Amino acid sequence: MTAQEAIALIDILLQSANKKQKLNDIQSLVFLETWEGHSYQEIATRLLYEHDYIKQVGSHLWRTLSKIIGEKVSKQNLQAVLRRYQHSSPLDNCIQDWGEAIDISHFYNRIQELETLETWISGNSTRAIGIFGLGGIGKTSLSVKFAQQIQSQFEFVIWRSLQQAPTLDVIISNILQILTGSEATTNNYISTLMEQLRQKRCLLIFDNLESILQGGNRSGQYQPGYEDYGLLFARIADESHHSCLILTGREQPGGFAVRSGENLPVRSLKLCGLSPPVCQQILADKGLKATLLQSRDIVNYFGGNPLAIKIAATTIKNIFGGDIQAFLLQGNTVFSDLWDLLDRQFDRLSPLQQQIMYWLAINQEAATPAKLKAEILPKIAGRPLMEALEALAERSLIEDRRSLNDSASTSLMLQPAIVEYITERLIQTAI
Repeated sequence: MTAQEAIALIDILLQSANKKQKLNDIQSLVFLETWEGHSYQEIATRLLYEHDYIKQVGSHLWRTLSKIIGEKVSKQNLQAVLRRYQHSSPLDNCIQDWGEAIDISHFYNRIQELETLETWISGNSTRAIGIFGLGGIGKTSLSVKFAQQIQSQFEFVIWRSLQQAPTLDVIISNILQILTGSEATTNNYISTLMEQLRQKRCLLIFDNLESILQGGNRSGQYQPGYEDYGLLFARIADESHHSCLILTGREQPGGFAVRSGENLPVRSLKLCGLSPPVCQQILADKGLKATLLQSRDIVNYFGGNPLAIKIAATTIKNIFGGDIQAFLLQGNTVFSDLWDLLDRQFDRLSPLQQQIMYWLAINQEAATPAKLKAEILPKIAGRPLMEALEALAERSLIEDRRSLNDSASTSLMLQPAIVEYITERLIQTAI
């Protein structure tokens, strides 16, 4: 049993005792550190907490697990008890194939998002869920964590990455082999899979959806040769069954937004950045001790993007000798892997979308669609402008200020790191 499997089992055990009960952030961290053999003092030092507090969290968790399992659980026998329980538990009836799913031993927060997703899935009426957001925001990690958390509700859990852009027949053929236990012998892969999804309760997760989508003016359009994915997603969303498909990507596929809604079987979650306390924890795991104020400044600049925070932490250690304040005082900058990440997303944009991004970065202020139409040069007609803005919003590259402040008027803005990237790119183009 890996640490990843163990913490998923713990979440299931807690929910079996109380549907609303689950590991909180500090419990998850203490559990994972204990699993790896660290003492309470080592855990307290690593997580920047008092020793007595960490010991109290651990002791309470072991007592709770002891009551649920019916066997005394302690720091010393934790692994042995959970392995015995796993082998005797009916949860093994769920057939799982995690493919290239990443290790989430260090999973940061997302409690609210997990609760939202669980609410959607608990009624057995949700057929498709989309998790969308900027690159590096944590979509993949959330999909793995959530699938582990709810796996006991399904007969099959199958996680697949689309990063290498496999054709649909390859993906479905592989899935059908898992669901039926034999090689698929059919030319109608989609209909055969739909029949299986009606007969069995399956959870399918497709990660990195953007790999099969086109760049350009309209978001959500499939690359040539990958249009069949749209047919599959539409049938899963529209037809009656008790299975569920989870998609993650930087943008929604065509037709997904139209089908999703608060009281519909298709739901959509836009993933936002992490909070300063969670940023503080990420920095601590990288060996950096940040104040809450320093963490807030880093979150504001990088939009709470966990990948960007980790990249910044590496730079702080390698270039600034671990001095976070020196890093903040040198001024905002986009560097190395973060620049490459933004490059890949910017290059997918149409010339019109890039023009809008340049205008927003140069003016360094939020703007309404009307202001953009009136001031941007060369002039843009209303329909192309609205289509471009919609595509940029779908790709999480612009955001409405109201998402940050409900009392603010409608206005579009860029995250500071994206402003810096666009400005530097514009300078390089002009040289």
